[in-house]
Amino acid sequence: MADIAKISRRVFLLSAGLAGAGVGGLYVTGKLTVVQNMVYGALSQSAKPLELFVRIGTDNRITLVSHRSEMGQGIKTGLPLVLADELEADWARVDVVQAPGHPDYGDQNTDSSQSVRLFYQSMREMGASVRLMLEQAAAQRWGVPVAECRARFHQVEHPSSGRRLSFGELAEAAAQLPVPARHQLQLKPKADFRYIGKSTPIVDLQPMVSGAAQYASDMVLPGMLFAVVEHAPVIGAVLEACDDQQARAVPGVVDVVVLPPLRFPVGIQPLHGVAVLAEHSWAALKARGLLKCRWSTGKYSQRSSEAQRQQLRERVATPGQLLRKNGDVQQAFQDAAQVHEATYTAPYLAHVPMEPPVAVADTGWNHCRIWASSQNPQNVRNEIAHYLNLPYHNVEVNVPLLGGGFGRKSMGDFCVQAAWLSDRAGRPVKLFWSREDDVRNDYYHPISAQYFKAAMDRDNRVTGWLQRAAYPSNQSTFDSAVVQPSAGELSSGGFTSNLYAVASLQAEVHPAEEAVRIGWLRSVTSIHHAFAINGFADELAVIRQLDPVTNLRQLIGPGRIVDPAYLQVDYPAQQQHPIDTGRLLGVLDRVVEASGFQSLDPGQGWGLAVHFSFMSYCAVATRLSVQDRQVQVEEVHVVLDCGQYVNEDRVRAQLEGAVVFGLSLALMGEITVENGVVKQSNFHDYPILRIKQTPRIVTHLVESDAAPAGVGEPGVPPVAPSVTNAIFAATGERIRDLPLSRHFSV
Repeated sequence: MADIAKISRRVFLLSAGLAGAGVGGLYVTGKLTVVQNMVYGALSQSAKPLELFVRIGTDNRITLVSHRSEMGQGIKTGLPLVLADELEADWARVDVVQAPGHPDYGDQNTDSSQSVRLFYQSMREMGASVRLMLEQAAAQRWGVPVAECRARFHQVEHPSSGRRLSFGELAEAAAQLPVPARHQLQLKPKADFRYIGKSTPIVDLQPMVSGAAQYASDMVLPGMLFAVVEHAPVIGAVLEACDDQQARAVPGVVDVVVLPPLRFPVGIQPLHGVAVLAEHSWAALKARGLLKCRWSTGKYSQRSSEAQRQQLRERVATPGQLLRKNGDVQQAFQDAAQVHEATYTAPYLAHVPMEPPVAVADTGWNHCRIWASSQNPQNVRNEIAHYLNLPYHNVEVNVPLLGGGFGRKSMGDFCVQAAWLSDRAGRPVKLFWSREDDVRNDYYHPISAQYFKAAMDRDNRVTGWLQRAAYPSNQSTFDSAVVQPSAGELSSGGFTSNLYAVASLQAEVHPAEEAVRIGWLRSVTSIHHAFAINGFADELAVIRQLDPVTNLRQLIGPGRIVDPAYLQVDYPAQQQHPIDTGRLLGVLDRVVEASGFQSLDPGQGWGLAVHFSFMSYCAVATRLSVQDRQVQVEEVHVVLDCGQYVNEDRVRAQLEGAVVFGLSLALMGEITVENGVVKQSNFHDYPILRIKQTPRIVTHLVESDAAPAGVGEPGVPPVAPSVTNAIFAATGERIRDLPLSRHFSV
């Protein structure tokens, strides 16, 4: 909250001199934009905190600075759109530029579906501050009370006299005024929103579709070398010998260097390996293929995913560490008329964003400049400074567009790798990972096993619910002593925060060792928790002889605000985002109505799933057909209640992408590890959804005045269980182990 409060006052109205410098094209290949250069100039001179986000030129154009990474989700448009709406700006006269990585911008880690949630109020207050300052400047010019002036669509009006002044005409005078105190601000009522809640094309749409958009891979610096790395095949393995004679003989190769061995915990260190530096990418790749490396065994050399899956199954069959206890589950099982139990597993998963990791670094004496596809530029700045022993303020991190991220680019290991290689070479270096590098050296979503046991009384009510989970923790990447999921991973994924209204509910956890680097994947632990919980709930519908809708409604119980203390979890967002099962029931009812959910003939089936994650409520209904064990997903309806949304078109696009992402994981997603080596390498053996597999996708948004919540991730978790529940409806076969391709043709 301190960061949010800090940036809410950062408003700067550009004076005439700087406005002249800012007029013109904003996209300059291989360079910072003019406005970005001014941003860096301000930062290097210890700018006042009011000089970072808003610039109004005397040419009447407004430049807004976006401080969150844009990777297709539309945040570079969304947050500036909120500010522009409150400012009463004409969006056609607004330019948006990307901020560098710098702590003055507050939190820049673009993950966890939190950008709008964290900064919606701040952006509104900044817009309202500038609007009031412009109205005050106009009032002074006209000699009238400020209450008689009104900013409206890029100008300030004095309705009683008919006078008007453009924002550009008032910029210099407004820049001299003090920033208003928060109590002076009057935020617009929802009915007056120009842009919030409506659809606006993203600011980079035209350059994206025309090929003019700039990504890190498009950066070219004078004297730049190209680098690729032959990484150790197993995390922790060390190079024992390398014959690089043939590699060095390839025309264009400048050097072959060995990156330092990896230390544990791995964190975001650059991976150990042998790097080829060359004048062009072909030479680098050709030479890498000629390296003859011999590696030691590593910490993970005896670990394999299939054996680990079986080990986790066995662990969750036994009592674990108690995390949550409501009522008395053992008494519920003793008194039960019937008991049902099942175990669910899910594999390691990779991110595979369309753009693999890439970074361009220019490391010189006591400084480093880098252009990187990073979701977390401040962390990149920290790590480069630490790894190369540079002053923090001498590291400059620029953030071009990202070609997808999904959490992979929250980890800056490849950025540090590029900076180290540039330092070693004494020249700028573009480090690029191939798809094979990306798939084989990811920070993977963890493998998991979950056990469930339910008790039902003579009245067919679910009276007891026991659940156990085991999977490697994301925190094991940063602390080798961590051997089980954290409380946050278990609660945010919906495990300990299970919202079912069962009188006796108990949650337990077991330890699990990782076989690879573990990291955050889009939707994080909700992926496997939503799959297992919704799958087991659907099993209970069959046993209780209830239709899936009635069964879910009974499990969720009446609409109510749930106290986090009852869930025995830490949930600091309760005041702004209270846990409301009424909203969960709302999305369930909406998806049933919108989809026409019903029983179908054999070989066809509907499946339902609901989930609360990232402070949003989501329901998915999937219809599919199965013929000769070939699955075809025909139709998916997704309903999202995310509170007040900003850009409707982007929200719908995010949900459509979530369905494609979720289906890719559910149908085919699986990383297998043998003796520490990842077996998959590209889309032929780690496929994503193809056009012929893609169903009709229908999105439905709940209109709400609730505080904005997550959008990018909540749509993913219910997809997999809706598919596997539909498989049962179509075939009578229950899928408890993902992916579906283990059981059917997809």
